[in-house]
Amino acid sequence: MKLKRLEKNKYKKILLLVIFGIVFLVIGIFIDKTFSLYQVNKSFEFVNGKVNYYGHSDVYFAYYNGSTWLDDIPKKNNTDNLTFEKAICDNDATIEWNYEEWTPKVKNLTKAKTRCSLYFKKDEMNNISTCGKGGTNAATCIKNEASKDTNNLANDNTSDKNIRYIGARPNNYVRFNNELWRIIGVMNNIKTSESDVGESRLKIIKAESTIGIQWDSKNSNDWATSTLKEVLQQRSEVNSPLIDNVVWNLGGIDNALNTAINFYTAERGTLHYGNNATTWIGKVGLMYPSDYGYAVGGSVRNNCLAMNLNSYNTNNCYLNDWLYNNSYQWTITSFSQTDKSVIYVDKAGYSQPSSDTTLLSRKHDVVYLKSSVKIISGNGSSSSPYNISL
Repeated sequence: MKLKRLEKNKYKKILLLVIFGIVFLVIGIFIDKTFSLYQVNKSFEFVNGKVNYYGHSDVYFAYYNGSTWLDDIPKKNNTDNLTFEKAICDNDATIEWNYEEWTPKVKNLTKAKTRCSLYFKKDEMNNISTCGKGGTNAATCIKNEASKDTNNLANDNTSDKNIRYIGARPNNYVRFNNELWRIIGVMNNIKTSESDVGESRLKIIKAESTIGIQWDSKNSNDWATSTLKEVLQQRSEVNSPLIDNVVWNLGGIDNALNTAINFYTAERGTLHYGNNATTWIGKVGLMYPSDYGYAVGGSVRNNCLAMNLNSYNTNNCYLNDWLYNNSYQWTITSFSQTDKSVIYVDKAGYSQPSSDTTLLSRKHDVVYLKSSVKIISGNGSSSSPYNISL
């Protein structure tokens, strides 16, 4: 009888092991199905962690549309119009989402086998504009759009109360000079002369940049005499009947540790180095540091606008700013403490003074359209940009 009891207990143990094995197998299949494994190694550029040797660490991603599990990460510009919403990771890790590369960047990775759940939602920021219907005045129509599309457009709350396109991917594309440009916003009080009455005009920036450009070959930060200014005035858009000569403010700034509103005020001030000009009348210029600062959108907008522009590489500011393009970009604004420095946007997403103006960087042409310009067709998307005429 004792032998039989032992055999019975043996069979119970085997049965329990089989049951536990089946349970663990089911759990393993579920985890394998739900979480995508990413082996983290020295060449895994999307991870910025603290693990001494990445080769011994794993990161697991799971993807959701709301509460619905997804087989894989949604593709960029997917047909379901899904965009990144948030991420939840264990082991205190966090996610920064790069909209341009459409990839997650894991931060504070301190432990192996960290799991991150990435949540996507229908992109409400891709509202389709109706400004292209009926040939309406461009500035007026976009101002009206701002009252109902608070995801793509916002009042900058400056003294001029300009309307800005904001966020990572607003529909602000326009066809100009047979090229693709983007609308920075509706700028108010733009003058054609110092004594002129200001008007509301669309301010647009060329979507494609030119690389390897010096701000000034003489290493000066006076825009009125700069070589880049001369280069821009020879561009083909100068001859367009859709733009005017306007007054550009050339006020400098003596401290790069400033917010967008402080930059905006300084740009319209008289601070400069030596005899540098504080205004210039011309057709083609560059963006201001404040343009970059005010283009931030999304849930981080208010926090970012309270930050200095040299901190826009944190808190997802630059990743929610459509004027960021992962490169060094010149602005038109000088750093007034020296005669050899201007403000530029760094590749890392923040702005700072350059060491000199002979450095090679990118430039995006910027112009102001005439106040009478109309939008005659298109919806502002990259596939159907606004078409404009007088």
